[in-house]
Amino acid sequence: MQASVAISYFHRKIGPIVFYAFPEEILTEEDKSRLAEFMDQIYEEGFFTHKFGNLASMNYYFEIESEWARGNKEMLMVSFVIDKIPTELEEAIFKEFTQEFAEKMKKKSNLFKAFYNLDDSQVSEDDYPEIKEYNSDIRFWLKELYWLGIDELRERTEEERWSSVMSKAEIFKVIKKLSKGPLALEDLQKWFNVVFPNYSLEKIINELEEQKFIFVNSIGQDTYVLLVKEVSIMRVPPNCVIDLEEDSPEMADLTEIYINEVRDFFETYSPNSMDSLELFNIFDDPKKYIIITQLRNGPLPKEKILSLYSESSSKLMLQNLEFLKEKNIIQDFSYAGEHLFLLKTDIILTASFPKYLKQLLPKETKGYVARAYSYRSISPDFDSSSKESL
Repeated sequence: MQASVAISYFHRKIGPIVFYAFPEEILTEEDKSRLAEFMDQIYEEGFFTHKFGNLASMNYYFEIESEWARGNKEMLMVSFVIDKIPTELEEAIFKEFTQEFAEKMKKKSNLFKAFYNLDDSQVSEDDYPEIKEYNSDIRFWLKELYWLGIDELRERTEEERWSSVMSKAEIFKVIKKLSKGPLALEDLQKWFNVVFPNYSLEKIINELEEQKFIFVNSIGQDTYVLLVKEVSIMRVPPNCVIDLEEDSPEMADLTEIYINEVRDFFETYSPNSMDSLELFNIFDDPKKYIIITQLRNGPLPKEKILSLYSESSSKLMLQNLEFLKEKNIIQDFSYAGEHLFLLKTDIILTASFPKYLKQLLPKETKGYVARAYSYRSISPDFDSSSKESL
């Protein structure tokens, strides 16, 4: 899905035009022109949606006080544009988002100056610093609105959905307990009450049944809980190490340093349950997850990563980058005058039958089950030979 955010205003000579759109490369000039035209059809403040071509926009029209405009009002419209028809829930969410954006702009004194330049008769050179400042403010706020909207619209991947379940320590421990074999619900409850006295096993059982991790069966007066899907998480060498070596021979010196960093880590790395739980928690954080998925394609300059965010959001992004660096998931390098971030260890989730179930299967079906279910990666394929070559 592609999405962008834009703010339009009524230019005193040209009419309605898009003042700024982000990301800048998404909307064509024709798209911007058609989007701004909607302002001619609106006469009072409020939210509305509109479809044009393959795009749909969720818009909020409003006015701010202005000392330089006719009628002392600047007519503005903030829009979130997507390439699908929004649902009723999405419309409700974006009505709130865009209205809050409008209120923020109304409260900023003299913000109207952002929509003028030195060519306008009202403007003097003394106004230029304020024009530049307010222009930057609006761009930052638009970027914040964009990322806020993206978080709402983005469909969580299977990696994220499973991590959302497995990142809870109480669920993680229950699954580890059940991975050894079926347990009577009564025995599981006794163990759970000792280890997690402040949690409800019933809620966990319901969630795991809904996610098809377990099967609960009653035989006579006894009820048993069986684990039928075991999700594992592990660190693996990133494929982009190999891609960098093959596709970018001009960066051979960086590639050699990079490969050595990856090799040194995996030579001493020993997986354990605490590391697994931490990795599940990382994948359950959308902002950290997005960084990892972006770096799966290769190195990115720090400036390029931060350029997509507003000033306040970039501070959080810097914290996330530093966190992932401390956890040996990413690594930074200085190369050719740029500060680059690269993936040091990729992370993959796999699903399989628990070992105890495999051992119970008839001999002739084990080969089929191994092929069909054993460690099915749900992230980009990892070639084990790549790890050996590092």
